[in-house]
Amino acid sequence: MAARYRFALPLAGMGLAALAIRIAWVLVARRNFPLKGDDFYYHWQANALADGLGFINPLTWKALHRLDPSAAHPPLYTLYLAAVSWFGGTSALTHRLASCVLGAGSVVGIGLVARRIAGDRAALLAAGVAAVYPMLWINDGMLVSESMYVLVVAAILLAAYRLWESRSVLDAVLLGAAIGLGALTRPEAIMLVPFMGLPLLLARDRGLRTRLTVVVVVGAACLLVILPWWARNLADFQEPVFLATGHGSVLQIANCDSTYSGPLIGYWDIRCLTASRPPQNAQQRRLLASTEFPGIAYLLLQDPRDESIPDVTARNNAFAYIGDHLTRAPVVAAARVARVWGVFRVRQGVDLDVFFERRGRWPSWFGTGMYYALVAPSIYALVVMRRRRVPISPMIAIAVMVTVTAAISIGITRYRVAADVALPVLGGVGVDALWRRFIETRANSRAEFEPEASEG
Repeated sequence: MAARYRFALPLAGMGLAALAIRIAWVLVARRNFPLKGDDFYYHWQANALADGLGFINPLTWKALHRLDPSAAHPPLYTLYLAAVSWFGGTSALTHRLASCVLGAGSVVGIGLVARRIAGDRAALLAAGVAAVYPMLWINDGMLVSESMYVLVVAAILLAAYRLWESRSVLDAVLLGAAIGLGALTRPEAIMLVPFMGLPLLLARDRGLRTRLTVVVVVGAACLLVILPWWARNLADFQEPVFLATGHGSVLQIANCDSTYSGPLIGYWDIRCLTASRPPQNAQQRRLLASTEFPGIAYLLLQDPRDESIPDVTARNNAFAYIGDHLTRAPVVAAARVARVWGVFRVRQGVDLDVFFERRGRWPSWFGTGMYYALVAPSIYALVVMRRRRVPISPMIAIAVMVTVTAAISIGITRYRVAADVALPVLGGVGVDALWRRFIETRANSRAEFEPEASEG
């Protein structure tokens, strides 16, 4: 019991320190931060949901006083903020502070993952890194779904390592449910079903029947969690919608002349979407120039109320452009991947994070520096885990998911956030392994010296 408290109390302290850092960031730098993009969407949709209006499009609600159903983003983060709104916390500041709670919880979760891999010291090292790592706490002041996603990714990793040890149906259910929650936060998490399931299926330490059962249960549990949202989307929209309707727009802003060559190669350009659809009247020009709503709101006057229809149009436009530039597409995909992993146009990437993503200059540079500092111990941790016969496939699955997501969409730092959860875990494991090696080396040196001293 005493040993448990010796771990739990420091870990709780790490969580409280993480909460303090995140609250300070919000109160100092994000107290009156204007809502201009996804933050506008999540904040106002959560308030609408708390008021009983359902998952509506907050842009048409606030700008046009229309109640249109929306699935531009998956629902989990909105549900969390709506619960806060239901209890009276309807301001953007309150929603940001509530996101800080998610961030602090993720630090504890990261520590628990590292503990399962390498013990208490690795856990506290990992939690300490996660508490101060800007690539994690920046999100908690931005009012974006990454705050929820970080916590869920930590839960996915914890469930994955439990399942590798037990191969039990219950742990398979937990992993599938966690991945389902991840997909209800950011759609790309659905890729973790095959990326984490295939290594479990190919492992030879259990019988084929057990392996098949585990993988099928993971997929079924994931689908069961997603099913209510999927059913709602199929009922509310004309075109089939699985997790979100925003994919078409993302594809279109990432596939045009300005993102296939020149300074923005591998990035995004909103003009890819708006160039062919300029404001057509005074009302649309007013919305474009408004500081009260995101400028993109003017497009809502040109589209039908069913947002699945323009999403299909945007997706078809993107596919048509890709089809006309097939020889260039692999180069662009490589640029996106290189951007997301911080090995291509790093300075420009930080500047774009500051300007477009509004992540703050010094946190972005500090976070970039910490990211590079974590790479070496993380790679060492993977080597050590292989030697200890600890599975590395859950970590590799996260990296592959991030890589595939960037390759087919956009190379921005925020899309690396799942890997930024894994890095503190691996960093803690790697530093712990180096410390153990140092202690063993000192012990061996003493053992060699003491016989000589006794003989003298």
